Formats: sequence, C-alpha cells, structure tokens
Amino acid sequence: MEILKDYSDKCYITAILCELSYNFYSTIYNISLLPTILGSSILTIINSSEIDNEILKKVNICINGVNTIILALINSYKVSDRINAFNNSRIKFNKLNHLIESVVNKHTDKDIDKGIIENIINEYDKLFEDISYRFPNHIRQKVIKKFGGVKKLPNSLEIDYNNTIKKDYINNMMSDIVSTNV
Repeated sequence: MEILKDYSDKCYITAILCELSYNFYSTIYNISLLPTILGSSILTIINSSEIDNEILKKVNICINGVNTIILALINSYKVSDRINAFNNSRIKFNKLNHLIESVVNKHTDKDIDKGIIENIINEYDKLFEDISYRFPNHIRQKVIKKFGGVKKLPNSLEIDYNNTIKKDYINNMMSDIVSTNV
C-alpha cells in the first residue's frame, strides 16, 4: 500500500509540474501573439489610409519584420508543441493517479496483487519517459519548495530536493561558525 501512496504522490506532483509548465508556455505564447495581432491590425488601418507610399512601405517592412521574428521564435522554441505535450501529460498523470486511488480504495481490507502494482509502476515510468520537454527550472524549484518533505517527489525532483537540503544545512553550519567566531 505504501508504494502505491508514493506513486500517487509522484503522479500528483508530476501532474502539477505539467500544469504549471502548460500555463507558463501558454502565457508566453499568448503574450507573444499579442504584438503580431496588433501589428497586423495596425497595418490594415495604415494601408487603408492615405499616407505617403514611401512611409507606408517602411512601416509595412518594420511591422512585418517584427511579426516574422516573433513567429519564428515561437516556432523555433516549439512553444505550441510544449503546450500540447504538457497538457496531454497532465491529463495522463491525473488519470493514473485516479486509477491508483481506485485500486487503493477497492483493496482497503486486503493485499493488492503485485501484478497490479507492477503495472502501475510501469505505466508511471512509461508516462514519465514520454515527457519530451524539461520542466522549467523555476517551476521545479517552486514545486520542490512547496511539496518537498511533504509528498513523495518524482526522482528527478527528489535529487534536487536533497541537494537543496544539503546546501541549506551547509549554509546554516557556516553561518553558525561565522557567528561564533565573531
């Protein structure tokens, strides 16, 4: 039962990581599209007005150039792919977490078959391997601060959490040494 609780926590944390990453990349995508929409709207208005052709030509070139750069950056960083990948992973990890909760609830009074546990672990591993993009570091750190020591973290975060604990311990030791020597 304890191993399923750990995997339930890992699914929950990974779903949160996916959701926060999805929100982060969606925000970037929406913010970056706003100038392209505004630029196209401004061009439409300017092109229909009676402005000198030389000025109109230069404005068109500048705004179209900015739009092209923004769209190229969005495409080169595969922001849309990241949004879809993190959203799909979030849904899959939530489903697996619900499956684990269902199995635990059905087997409260008896042992859970080892085959079921192995299938859940294999499914978790498969889903985690299918995550094609790394979680942004600031999101990883935020989740570690909030859930580290409270819930079982995925292995990739557990390493970071343990390193954070070691750094905090060393920093506290150093500050104690410095304060006693002063």
